[in-house]
Amino acid sequence: MPTIDIVGGGILGLALGYDLIKRGIGVRIWERSHELGGLMGRTRFDELDGLEVDRYYHAILSSDRTLMRLFEELGLRSELRMTTTSMGFYHNGKLYPMSTPLDFLRFPPLSPIDRFRLGLAILRARQVKDWRALEQIPVVEWLTNLSGRRTVEHIWKPLLRAKFDGGFDNVPATYIWSRLVRTTDTREKGGAVEKMCFLPGGYAMLIDALAKAIIARGGRITTGVAVQQVRINNGQVCGLRLSDGEIASDGAVLTLQTPIARRLLPPEAADVNARWSALEDYLGIVCMLLVLRRSLSPYYTLNITDERIPFTGVIETTNLIDRQFTNGYHLVYLPKYVAPDNLFAQMNDEALQRSFLVYLRQMFPDLQTEDIAALRIGRERYVEPLHPIGRTDDIPPFTTDIAGLYLVNSSQIYPQLTNGEAAVAHAAQAAKIIEQTIPVNEDLQQAITI
Repeated sequence: MPTIDIVGGGILGLALGYDLIKRGIGVRIWERSHELGGLMGRTRFDELDGLEVDRYYHAILSSDRTLMRLFEELGLRSELRMTTTSMGFYHNGKLYPMSTPLDFLRFPPLSPIDRFRLGLAILRARQVKDWRALEQIPVVEWLTNLSGRRTVEHIWKPLLRAKFDGGFDNVPATYIWSRLVRTTDTREKGGAVEKMCFLPGGYAMLIDALAKAIIARGGRITTGVAVQQVRINNGQVCGLRLSDGEIASDGAVLTLQTPIARRLLPPEAADVNARWSALEDYLGIVCMLLVLRRSLSPYYTLNITDERIPFTGVIETTNLIDRQFTNGYHLVYLPKYVAPDNLFAQMNDEALQRSFLVYLRQMFPDLQTEDIAALRIGRERYVEPLHPIGRTDDIPPFTTDIAGLYLVNSSQIYPQLTNGEAAVAHAAQAAKIIEQTIPVNEDLQQAITI
């Protein structure tokens, strides 16, 4: 049986390992951190009796069919809880609901014709089947044609500015299209109620279940060991160089973000390295997680149209997650997507904390220091892969010219949004390709002892 080495123990690497091992392919997963999960890992508050929650917020939608099948296989479906959520907008210093058709009709910045065109834009977006035509159109141009200039100025541009750190001129229309299709799939017939789901223990429950299933089927997961380089001989992967030794291998799958994956390639893979460099731009994220003793708003997602507020939104996940699973506390995430040179990306944790709290108190003046039980600052350099207009052909495929070398990462998840559903579906698709193309070399079946 061939053995594949998967570099990266996030949701994508674990889902891929699970799919491969079900296909009869041996799996070894290597994670340099001491914990699995990556962006879907957890954070612990020892000062709050060991409370553990998702480090960043992640949505599970009732329409996430691939995730639902995976939950069923792993015995998690019975643990899943479903509830209704609501969305709001912060505009001109006030909170406005934006969850029902009536909410749209009452939203002050939009005229009746603007509101009608916004609703029409959502309906027309859902009717688009061939996304490749949208891939050539700037998102603002497409939205202006659909919903009008005022709607773009008051709704879409503030959201795009927050999501892309101000630079969205080269963003294709596929971004909003895929977002509208995904979120409107969660609504019941009639479009008035949004359904979302959660696991009582957060995404960590899925991470733990995947790891357990892989090990139970004979797979191996190693944490705290860094892969330093892929070894190649005669145009084929022959092993890995690790931080504490070397190991032979039939094939290597890099699930790391492209700029990191390229660092693991040896000189023999120069052509692959050049191919992967064609599309490797990512936005990072800084995110403040507050554990509060009271709620801020009734909304799961509070979008912000005020350009003075730096964070992308106010995500109060305990308006979805029952607080019996958070020790009675309220969880609020303040994310901001950042380019490397953004001031907020360069701030230390203390300065970022002070700045975010100043802006949060502008939105919620009654927020008191004693309301904050704890907080954490999270940072990631590579989170959102950027896909400029007309660059679809630059997305690297799973396979390479080197036998047994594969790239499976979030940059290839396009035009879908990068989320848990897309990741597990992407892993399943990659597993099929790897099964069909993995080279089998009997001389490499015995690993070098680390």
